[in-house]
Amino acid sequence: MTLETELKYFVSDFAPILERMERLGLSCTHWYFEENLVLDTGDGRLRSRDELLRIRKGQGGKITLKLPVDGADPSCKQRQEFESGVDNPDEIRIILSHLGFRPCLRYEKFRRICSLGETRICLDILPFGSFVELEGPQESFHGTAIELGLDSHEKTALNYHELHQEYQREHGLSPALDFVFEENQKKDLARKLNVKL
Repeated sequence: MTLETELKYFVSDFAPILERMERLGLSCTHWYFEENLVLDTGDGRLRSRDELLRIRKGQGGKITLKLPVDGADPSCKQRQEFESGVDNPDEIRIILSHLGFRPCLRYEKFRRICSLGETRICLDILPFGSFVELEGPQESFHGTAIELGLDSHEKTALNYHELHQEYQREHGLSPALDFVFEENQKKDLARKLNVKL
């Protein structure tokens, strides 16, 4: 179990951030495509307890359980995180389905990961916007944000599901849980980012 602490920044253009990363000599992964499936019981037991069970495909498979933290700092997102790699995410989904857990949310993103000291920097493109997510020791976030030129950007402790719900409301769109790319949009982004789908 680890304590996951993260903060997200809204961005419209990754270019200046990538330039700063290059000047800092940060090593980064290539862009890759990620599919996420959140599971819950039919009566929403996990969601009612602010818990999350997720299967992820992209850069290998992973299964993750996130639990709330008592007395968490509201200025960032803090969760207990249990995570393990899995060889066959589809088989894990079948096993969990047999145990009563069903898909309740599906979302996709293109991601690139870099590191600065103990801070993991994720560049994320989702169907409804682009973000930089910092993950690591909370005390490192301010300095990392300054190094990357993010200190003037709006920041949030909301997760991507909450941000998507907010986006839908602000744009007068009907509520929707899933946020996945339209097929043409996904192919265009993959081509632009040199990602093999």
